[in-house]
Amino acid sequence: MTDYQANNKKIAKNTAFLYVRMFFVLFVNLYISRILLDAFGVTDYGVYVVITGFVTFFSFLNATLASTMQRYYNYSGTKHAAQGIQDVFSTGCYIHGIIALIALFLLETVGVWYMNHYIVIPGNRFGAGSFLFQASSVSLLFIIIQIPFVGLIIAKERMGFYALVSMADISLKLIASLLVKHLPYDNIKAYATMLLIVSLTDFILYAGYVIKNNPSLHLSRHINKELTRSLTSFAGWNLIGTFAFMLKGQGVSLLLNNFFGPIVNAARGIAMQVSSAISGFSGNITIAFTPQIVNSIAADDNARAKNMMFNESRICYTLIMLLTVPLCLEIDYILKIWLSINIPVNTNIFTILMLIDTTICTLNTPCTQITQATGKIRQYQIASTIVNLGLIPVCYVFLKLGFSATSSFVITIVFSIINQTVCLYSTNLVFKFHLSDYMRSVVLPCLTCTIVLPILPLLVKHMMNPSFLRLVLTTATDIAVGLALFYFLLLKRNERKVLREYIAKKVNLRNTV
Repeated sequence: MTDYQANNKKIAKNTAFLYVRMFFVLFVNLYISRILLDAFGVTDYGVYVVITGFVTFFSFLNATLASTMQRYYNYSGTKHAAQGIQDVFSTGCYIHGIIALIALFLLETVGVWYMNHYIVIPGNRFGAGSFLFQASSVSLLFIIIQIPFVGLIIAKERMGFYALVSMADISLKLIASLLVKHLPYDNIKAYATMLLIVSLTDFILYAGYVIKNNPSLHLSRHINKELTRSLTSFAGWNLIGTFAFMLKGQGVSLLLNNFFGPIVNAARGIAMQVSSAISGFSGNITIAFTPQIVNSIAADDNARAKNMMFNESRICYTLIMLLTVPLCLEIDYILKIWLSINIPVNTNIFTILMLIDTTICTLNTPCTQITQATGKIRQYQIASTIVNLGLIPVCYVFLKLGFSATSSFVITIVFSIINQTVCLYSTNLVFKFHLSDYMRSVVLPCLTCTIVLPILPLLVKHMMNPSFLRLVLTTATDIAVGLALFYFLLLKRNERKVLREYIAKKVNLRNTV
């Protein structure tokens, strides 16, 4: 087996691990939302969404810094072997300790001030909201200091363990949500306390695994100043871009809270649950591809990196479309099954619009991966930041003029399209490829998929009354059309040949048993 085949097999294996994790987390997470909505009620659930969302706004540090650490682990491991990984680990631990203290300071000053003056919370629930804010802040500290450990696990492609911890995390949250209604305490306070315990457990599991499997790793007294400057600069620009992206989402949430109150936040919170679950499917492919892309760039194999970027873009977009089409067509029936009668107004249209936005944003991730792998992220992050921050004042103006809450979701979609265009151009400045190749290999197939895929499922929907059978048939039709499009449109001729040979080999082996 060649190195190319071995690496592709590793990507497939890691993707499989992550999809087992994703399906488990998806269904449990959706069930948790239903339990919490029932336990809290619409108003308290809206308070929960807006406050945890405000704290989660700071937890953008987690994904951003984890990707930074993973990039440096892979790059240093390729260039400098074990000593490079040791230097990155020590430097990362010191940097993240400082970041945790800065985040705590910002939450206890700016965060508390904003919550006291601008977040709309019913007076009798302010105490519970404050407790939730403090518990979430402490949870964030554990999330930040575990980043050097999580980054190393992903860099070494230990996706099996990563998946197990995620499944344990969501299982503990499920237990917490089931218990919250039966405890003799305030529901929000009790749930916040249990989530804090879950965050501590995650940290112990990640740190314990890394220490056990890498006994030579340790905190060095010697600080590599050159690496510290490089890592800090890279993380800084990365944080600026991610800060703007998170502000795009949380800023809209806070605007909706100010203009319409917590009930609209509850509807948006449910829509975000669905959207986040769906984006997680492409996120699994992203996690599996990232180490290989960084290794290819570090080894100066730009041709393979470009092929992976194009392939990942097509695969992720098709997968998200495959999931989004039946959800959008059957959203009312799905919400009725999922949430029973406690469905906040406009949840259906919010969910559809957020799913459209998620599908568009899927194409942006491979561009980000390639740019980060090169290490030349300054111009890319500046361009993306300008576009994302521009969303907030535009939404404010429209809401101030009397437009409905739905308008903010439509504006978000428009800005996502603009951002994708800007980011693609910025990526091409640091990683040269022909934009015509991208249009032919990625944009045209994805656009064709967008037009063709919904046609037959839409016909099935209009031929039947709302029912579970219609949901099943719509989904089955969507999958059948999607697989056909994937095979004939998205796979290249040589890739179709490899797939046919693989299936034939498996069939022959089964027949000989």
